[in-house]
Amino acid sequence: MNSKLFTLLALITGTVIFGSCKKQVDGCTDPSADNYNLNATDDDGSCLYSKHVGESFGGGIIFYVDISGQHGLIAAPSDLGDSARWDDGSNADTYVTNTLLFSGDNNTTQIVAIYGDGDYAAKQCEDLELNGFTDWYLPSKSELEELYEFRVQVGGFSDDYYWTSSENSNEDYRFLAFRVNFGTGLSSTFYKNFKARVRPIRAF
Repeated sequence: MNSKLFTLLALITGTVIFGSCKKQVDGCTDPSADNYNLNATDDDGSCLYSKHVGESFGGGIIFYVDISGQHGLIAAPSDLGDSARWDDGSNADTYVTNTLLFSGDNNTTQIVAIYGDGDYAAKQCEDLELNGFTDWYLPSKSELEELYEFRVQVGGFSDDYYWTSSENSNEDYRFLAFRVNFGTGLSSTFYKNFKARVRPIRAF
């Protein structure tokens, strides 16, 4: 056999043999993804991309992202009307004193469970259906303070007071709830039967 032909056949045979032994590795093959796998040969649809503040997502605009880059908080793109009361007119205690991030959802649920039907801040948020989502809620004190820090990226705010879902924790002053001044960023407590603006949020 011609030596050149023999060499060519050997190369082809080797390529077929070794090529067929190459192991398939499923994973993310997009270099721009957070979990890009350099060794992946087949994309399995698992690519993850970090969210960022100011991004339109989940029916609104992101204003907080946790360290994973996959979870955070979204604000509705506009206020609910001009203003609303915090309570239903009864000024009853709700014991929703949690002020932390991701606590506004439970706060809202508890407020509505106690007050029931009516036209007040927490109920307005719970009843909201916006851009295909129905899990909106009245933000807690920390959530609203975080939203204030990124108010420019979200937009549509007034230099006015906005209600939080956090009631005063002092037993003698439960007729007060926290609000945040979006003109100054300062938080304070005020009478629940007064009105303030409402900006619903949701978690993702």
